[in-house]
Amino acid sequence: MSKHRKYLKFFLLAAFVGMTGCAELDELRVLNRRQAITIRDQSDEIARYKNQLASMSEKIRSSEEEMEKLRKLAESIGGGVSVRDTVEGPVVLFPEMILFDSGMATIKANGEEALRKMARFLEENPSNSIRIDGHTDSDPIRRTKHLWDSNHHLSAARALSVFHFLTKNEKISEQRIHIAGFGPNRSIASNTTTAGKKENRRVEFLILPTVASLPPKEALFNE
Repeated sequence: MSKHRKYLKFFLLAAFVGMTGCAELDELRVLNRRQAITIRDQSDEIARYKNQLASMSEKIRSSEEEMEKLRKLAESIGGGVSVRDTVEGPVVLFPEMILFDSGMATIKANGEEALRKMARFLEENPSNSIRIDGHTDSDPIRRTKHLWDSNHHLSAARALSVFHFLTKNEKISEQRIHIAGFGPNRSIASNTTTAGKKENRRVEFLILPTVASLPPKEALFNE
């Protein structure tokens, strides 16, 4: 009888050890699955970071190439035309004296030649559109006040003159050109000095990616 008890105890002990071993094995399997999922998620995250880095590098490279093209354009025009980078995008700056006489919005002959080079740039880069920004200094208009109500009026008229020249004379699509007149509100130099005022009197071309046109209103409501 005692021998049977010994066998029973041995059997129970073996069964307990076996059950414990199975439980530990199951736990190891669960841990392995979790680690595999973690490794897979980390690999996916690393791949996403690599793709983002590659995309950023491509954007930086494209931006540098675009800035270099614009610098060459400015050099070909001359007359103090320059390029600067802004939060809105790259800008080609035309000093007032290239395009207009003081207080006027009629484009000069030299200005027309400069704008033809701008038009060639747009033709060679069909993926770009532009915004023409007129700017003035803060001095009130005196000599031509019979023409303009304010500096805003003059800056907008100059931007519109450039728009008409590019679209009518150079046949650039109107959909690629926008205009704005900022008057003295976006100065880049002090308006307390003659040199600063001269810098502020300018026309800028903000280079923009062409935005796809929206579908007709009827199409939006019929969807």
